[in-house]
Amino acid sequence: MSAIAPKTLLLADDHTLFREGLKLLLGTMPGVRIVAETGELSSLKALVQQHQPDLLLLDYHMPGGDTAALAQYLRQRYPAMRLVMLTGAASPWVLRQLVDLGADAVLLKALDARTLQASLSEVLAGKRVLPPEVQALMAQPQIELTRREMQILKLVYDGLSNAAIAELLSLSPKTVDKHRENFMRKMGVSSAPQLVRKVHELRLFEERQDGAAGEAGAA
Repeated sequence: MSAIAPKTLLLADDHTLFREGLKLLLGTMPGVRIVAETGELSSLKALVQQHQPDLLLLDYHMPGGDTAALAQYLRQRYPAMRLVMLTGAASPWVLRQLVDLGADAVLLKALDARTLQASLSEVLAGKRVLPPEVQALMAQPQIELTRREMQILKLVYDGLSNAAIAELLSLSPKTVDKHRENFMRKMGVSSAPQLVRKVHELRLFEERQDGAAGEAGAA
């Protein structure tokens, strides 16, 4: 009788230490093999195409682009691939967005090793995993931002200028300015420092360690 082939995993997280920890942890799971890893959002599409893993474990907060849009594209392009989204933020909006794009599991980075392994095993078995803490956070009130507003807000928080955002998203600078005005109005802020504080207060994004958040007002 032939041996059952291991399930293949692809890891994508821009925090090197966290990614290395995942490799050590998941490398001990029986029946699982890590085939590739990346800390760059720009390389993810090619790696998925090359390896076509059974499961993609993807950090939502990778800089340099729209992680949610790419995840949704990969979800549609490779429907057999299981998609697990990790996030260090506890924003109801972010969590709902990840569920809506079709993730098979949405997990907070604060979870323990045993829960992570159990969750991945369930996903590989064909189940959808939304832990109780994720469901509780999703039920909380939230500021209603459009998908485009949230997309631009994340790029602003990552430190991109309005001009850079316009080029990346193929929008006019005036359109970016308008979206920026709209989400600042909805969030009740009028300056870049207030915006950064509000993002932290609402836990919209995982706090970055590279100083990008401090440049969020650069235009």
